[in-house]
Amino acid sequence: MKLFAISLKQKAIPLYLFAARASHLSKVVRLSHRSRDERLALQRTLDRKRLKEIALYLREPHSLIANNIILNFDESVSFKAVKNHGIENAGYLTIPDNTPCATILDGQHRLMGFQFSGKVDFELSCIGFLNLDENQAADVFTVINSTQKPLSKSLLLDIRHYIGKTEGEEKKATDIALHLNTDSHCLLHQQVRVASGEKGIISLDSLTRLIVPFIDLGGVLERNMKKPEPIFAHFINVFFKLYKLPINTATVSVALSPVFERVIRRGRSLEKESFSEEEIADILSPVSDFRWDKT
Repeated sequence: MKLFAISLKQKAIPLYLFAARASHLSKVVRLSHRSRDERLALQRTLDRKRLKEIALYLREPHSLIANNIILNFDESVSFKAVKNHGIENAGYLTIPDNTPCATILDGQHRLMGFQFSGKVDFELSCIGFLNLDENQAADVFTVINSTQKPLSKSLLLDIRHYIGKTEGEEKKATDIALHLNTDSHCLLHQQVRVASGEKGIISLDSLTRLIVPFIDLGGVLERNMKKPEPIFAHFINVFFKLYKLPINTATVSVALSPVFERVIRRGRSLEKESFSEEEIADILSPVSDFRWDKT
């Protein structure tokens, strides 16, 4: 197999930029998983759950993988420089067909996910090294994995929600969480962190996960509830004012617990289903002297 590539050097180490179909790459990579006996094997054991999640994504109509797959080829692979339409440092990598000759330094789950995706196959951007020794390959691997910082789950959730990629209960719960953050009358106003570095007492991801059980199938607010946002806002306001608790992630988790569900069910039994702050305060009045800090 011959692949067009661009060569470059970083601190005297040559590397090669090229594109290859996932189906072709999967035939030439070898997976070596780290163990007590294989101390310089670089890859973690494949996570089947993650592979299936990637496969589901790959089946989507507009799926793409923009990250580079980074490989270390053995001595059977070579690069030959060839002038190509004036492109500097251009040439071709010659790779044995259907022969395992490369170790994956980064991107094993992205590449192997294609094997669970049915017939999905497209070109991937790749960076290849030629015959790095074990210590060099291990150094590249550790640099990649120590300098990459994943985006916060909350920021990813906010972006996915903004572009319409959240669905069902996740979409509803995210709507509610964002409403609580923007409602100037709610005690959580501007207290929900979305991006790293933002001030706030609870992350968007954490708050959304606390809300989901109440609106999910079988949840107390799942049926016939078009506008649940005010109910959450009213309850949070009453809960923290009544019990005089500090507002933080732990106490919000206490508020949005089975306590919230009992208030909703009690309100329905008393026909107080508008769930205004006054009605919620009345529902909680029999336990107004409860000490949450002693539980």
